[in-house]
Amino acid sequence: MEDIINEDVAIIGGGAFGTYAAVRLREDFNVSVVVVETKDHLGGHVDTYTVPETNTTVEYSVQSYISNKAAVDFFKRFDIETSAFVARRLTTIYVDYNTSKEVTGYKPPTANATNESFQKWLPIVEKYNHLVEPGYWNFPRPKDIPTDFLAPFGDFARKYGISSAIPRITAISNVGVGGLEHIPTFLQNSLLYQRAYELLKNDVYLSSHVDKAERTSSGIKLVVKQNGKAGAILIKAKKLLYTAAPRRVPNLEGFDDDMKEAKVFDQFQSTWNHVGIVEIPCIPENYAILYISPDAVPDKHTSIRNDPRTLRFESTGPVGLQLFRVRTASGEVYTADEAKEWISFKVQQLVDAGTLNSTTGECKVEFKAFGNHNSVEWPNNTEVYKNGWVQRLNALQGYRGTWWTGGKWSADYTSNVWVFTDTVIERMLNRPKKRN
Repeated sequence: MEDIINEDVAIIGGGAFGTYAAVRLREDFNVSVVVVETKDHLGGHVDTYTVPETNTTVEYSVQSYISNKAAVDFFKRFDIETSAFVARRLTTIYVDYNTSKEVTGYKPPTANATNESFQKWLPIVEKYNHLVEPGYWNFPRPKDIPTDFLAPFGDFARKYGISSAIPRITAISNVGVGGLEHIPTFLQNSLLYQRAYELLKNDVYLSSHVDKAERTSSGIKLVVKQNGKAGAILIKAKKLLYTAAPRRVPNLEGFDDDMKEAKVFDQFQSTWNHVGIVEIPCIPENYAILYISPDAVPDKHTSIRNDPRTLRFESTGPVGLQLFRVRTASGEVYTADEAKEWISFKVQQLVDAGTLNSTTGECKVEFKAFGNHNSVEWPNNTEVYKNGWVQRLNALQGYRGTWWTGGKWSADYTSNVWVFTDTVIERMLNRPKKRN
């Protein structure tokens, strides 16, 4: 063993949540930290493409934040100005997932109908908000779970007349891969993490992974290996804060999870997600191509995702470069290379089907930036909630010296998770949280 490091808290994951926790712990609570991150930079799913030979950047993953105090304070800490998010106005073509032909007869909700649905949804959210924010600390016990929580989402949407909000919900959250009907109802981004790294860099190990872990209530030992380097680092810490997605394979390999943990984590459902920036010469700029199921015709919005994968292209600019943001998700295993091959096939299928005009009959896709956002989702089976799964999930906080934060422990929006992370820090340190 080449190095032995002793710190108060070892943080696994240097994404948005691990970075936030490291800054708060070290700067506001005077707690020593060490961060282990598999990528060669902080920020996790924050992805920025820099257009060559220009000063232009394109955010193709996280694009906006909810303006709560945690987010405002975090950006202000690094002297980064924020402004209201303005989405590009795009002309959307809805195409059949299987054939790539334009879906005739589908009637997307109007802007007014969408806004009216959100207005109906707001009082429902406010009614239950105390049960799910911040995080799921107060999630009701099985016998007290509201009927609305476990209702199939299709029934819930029809009951409250909010179906017109679904297309926008899926665009923002990318939920419902494989179908929405039966699931339970329940930016200068890179600059922020560059500045955070400058602050934290002496306490960060990039391009590193945990090879072996020993976790007990009296202390943590992590054997960490760095890509391209021989030997290993031994990290000893009083507590462990895990911030990456709790996927048993591959994320939790080496973490010696026991039966209590495995019974909880085995209920998560894996998803395979890919995002990127692609150059597509045959799609008009300022257009979006959205693949939907023909089951949605004419206006059954709960059925727009009745297909095994999701796919959408959205024009990003700058003008004249034919750049598009691509997003795809699946409940089935597929690699980044397989995703690229499939995306290229679907684009060519658009041309062959006559949906897009192409003077050459061929449309070559060039991938400028691409990455996976593979993760897990809460189980669709309502019985697990009736059997107390959420309570068992929360009971893992602090167990074997390990604490957890991230998008599966709170509403999966960065700003929300930052607020939840503050509550985890408060409990982990057993002291009132402080604000800068």
